[in-house]
Amino acid sequence: MGSGSIKEFYLDLNPLTLLRSSNREFAETLILFAYMVIFAVICYKITMVLVERIKPAPDPVHEYNRRKVARMGFLFIFGIAYLPVIFSSLSLLPTVLGLAGAGIVISLKEVWLNMVGWFMIMGANGFKVGDRIEIDNIKGDVVNIGFFKFTLLEIAPDPRFEQSTNRLIHFPNYNIVLHRFFIVSETMDFVWDEFRIFLDLKSNWEKAEKICSQILHEELVLAPELVESKIREMSKNYLVRLGKTTPIVYTSLEPEGTILLCLRYLTPIRSKRLNRILISKEILTKFKEENDIYIHTH
Repeated sequence: MGSGSIKEFYLDLNPLTLLRSSNREFAETLILFAYMVIFAVICYKITMVLVERIKPAPDPVHEYNRRKVARMGFLFIFGIAYLPVIFSSLSLLPTVLGLAGAGIVISLKEVWLNMVGWFMIMGANGFKVGDRIEIDNIKGDVVNIGFFKFTLLEIAPDPRFEQSTNRLIHFPNYNIVLHRFFIVSETMDFVWDEFRIFLDLKSNWEKAEKICSQILHEELVLAPELVESKIREMSKNYLVRLGKTTPIVYTSLEPEGTILLCLRYLTPIRSKRLNRILISKEILTKFKEENDIYIHTH
């Protein structure tokens, strides 16, 4: 390569030459932009070194805040200063705008997903304040829905109790787009619960089954008209067939040499623990009166 070619190559890549040119090609503009980014980074590094030598930060928190403010300030100042350079060639304006738009969309991906999530929440298949949902293995009551996030009052993970932990958990709305979620809404605010009792083989299981069935039908039967009305309301958006809604006791012989009584019943979601307590007290009271029913203890 001759000296003339080297000189032309140097002039073509010289930032001052590129800056003075008003009819730059797209590749030349990219090269100039790279020069400007490098210049801005060098200015930032030099400034931070001088500031640290002149007035050192008293602790890591001040240093972090100082650097964060400095970065934002440099981005703003150099962004404003570079706009005339980038847009000096009108022929490149559509290309630059397209790249800028794509960059904005990518950098604000979570913001757009949050907006999409908000529309999903507000839609027919979403939820509202007061509903109980489970998302990403966390369960809670919805206490607030914003444009970018929603808030749950956490429920203890133990499925037997459904008790509040009194902790607030904030979820970005994009979780609705990316994760499965389960809803117990006010429209259908009852769930199936199961209560298990193990008896010894020598127990009178027929009598125990009868006592348990009687307790369920006397204490925990939801009004059939209430269940039907809620199903009709839910059927406006979903094809729901709940089937049998009355309590039932399943009896089975377990491999461990015990008899299992499984009490299955519908209960309002927020009364789940209270109903378990009522069932337990009634069963303990009734079984205590019998001399041929023995609860198995492991």
